[in-house]
Amino acid sequence: MSVASFAELNQRYIKLADRCRAQWTFYQLLQGLHKHLKHDVPPPELEFRETFDRLKEVAENLNNPDTTSVLRLIEKVELHAELTDGKLREADQAVSPSLLRRFFDRLSTRDEKVLLAVIKFYLDAPELEGDVLDKLDVLFTRLAEIPRAEGGFLSRERHELERLVKPLLAGRPVPEIPDREVEILLEAILELRSEILAKRTFSELMASGSLDRFRNLKRRLGASLLHPRLLPALMESTVAIKNRFRLLWEEEEASILEDTNRVMELARQLERNPEVVTPELREAIETFTQTRQRFEQARQEDNLRTEDIQALRQSLNGIIEQFDSQHPGVAPPRSAAPAGAEELEESAAPPVRAAVAAPVPVVADPLLHEYLSKILFALELAGKDRPPGQLAQAREVVALRLEPWEVEACLALASGEVSEGDLDSERKKLFALAAALRIKADEEAREIDRLSKRSSERLAELLEQATQTLQRASEMDRRFAWLIEDALYRGETEHLERLYRSRFRLMRAYSGLWLIHNDRGGISPF
Repeated sequence: MSVASFAELNQRYIKLADRCRAQWTFYQLLQGLHKHLKHDVPPPELEFRETFDRLKEVAENLNNPDTTSVLRLIEKVELHAELTDGKLREADQAVSPSLLRRFFDRLSTRDEKVLLAVIKFYLDAPELEGDVLDKLDVLFTRLAEIPRAEGGFLSRERHELERLVKPLLAGRPVPEIPDREVEILLEAILELRSEILAKRTFSELMASGSLDRFRNLKRRLGASLLHPRLLPALMESTVAIKNRFRLLWEEEEASILEDTNRVMELARQLERNPEVVTPELREAIETFTQTRQRFEQARQEDNLRTEDIQALRQSLNGIIEQFDSQHPGVAPPRSAAPAGAEELEESAAPPVRAAVAAPVPVVADPLLHEYLSKILFALELAGKDRPPGQLAQAREVVALRLEPWEVEACLALASGEVSEGDLDSERKKLFALAAALRIKADEEAREIDRLSKRSSERLAELLEQATQTLQRASEMDRRFAWLIEDALYRGETEHLERLYRSRFRLMRAYSGLWLIHNDRGGISPF
């Protein structure tokens, strides 16, 4: 046999071994989707041990003078790989691009070898179109990203992207594009990137349609997206655009949270005064409730889309506009009653003001009013007729991470079952307030971290607000200590586990907020 023939067999073996490794990696990905993301379609029943044993046998015989027997071994493995490929691609049809993105977003490590292997699996597809190209876009973007300690990503240097892309595309022919057309496409990519990066607000970005135009450009390119000059530019631009989207969304998310709490407060107060509710406003509130449920569910599943965000924003704006048009001069209520709210001028539509300006009489605690309302609204969405343990795990409530006895305490407060001076009532009040304060502390810690990374002017205001939270947490800790000591003195040990657990969970949130508050220059409350 000639030297060229030996070389040809060796290259054929290398390509086959690479293909089998890519299939094995993709099979592991299918197992991860089924196990960790509860993907409905289980991975196919495949046995890779035999494949790798045969590959090992081929490697040991590559220098065998009997080249015919070596060729037969390679052909057997190739046939087995072809059958395996068919089963894997059938399973892949149930894997959406968004599901693939969520899987890699949840990975704690960024193993470049895993990414490269999965990319090779998709590049080996018979047809590069539709979902396959969308998945490759997800994977190439992930390959281009370098995580930053303060959040977000840097893009790899262009020369490094080209170094990674070149060997991947070597075995996959892509449509040829005239050089002049490539230059036009590169200019279009740069223009869209510049346009998106210039947007100052999330609403402005959504209204411009530039994100959709960037996505449509990639879809129109089809397999030409893999052109060795276009792909690095697209990878680099996608990372930059993703970073800009993230920053603008963080600002919009804070605005949505504020408006959501105000609308929730308005809905609760109008429920107690149905005579001021018009059919149009009632319909707008029902639309908001349904839209917010879809939004929260998508966020919990890490599958939040721009359509979900826009729908919630439109429903919020719809309620506020309805209220403004029907009650000019009266602003929708803030979630927490501001100091001196009762001294507002009486001239601004007195009947309506009485219906919307007073806080919900659950607990007279302006600091925690917003968060108690948030908990109660979630419980109402989930249906209060269910047992507390089930309510705590309901999809509308689970993100609040409440204990069953905290759910029970919040429901008791809302229904007016809690009285003054009774020890059991004092425990329930403490459980409810501690849960609300815990949510508040966690949110403020995240927001302080976000604003400090961006050197926002709002940071000083938030640090001062967090000081009040820390003071209240310290007071609650002393209250927990007293109730625990009293339970021990009375021998009422059945309450101890609940008291200890709620106390320690509050202290965990308290310590997390104190550390970041202190680190970012907050003034200690002690």
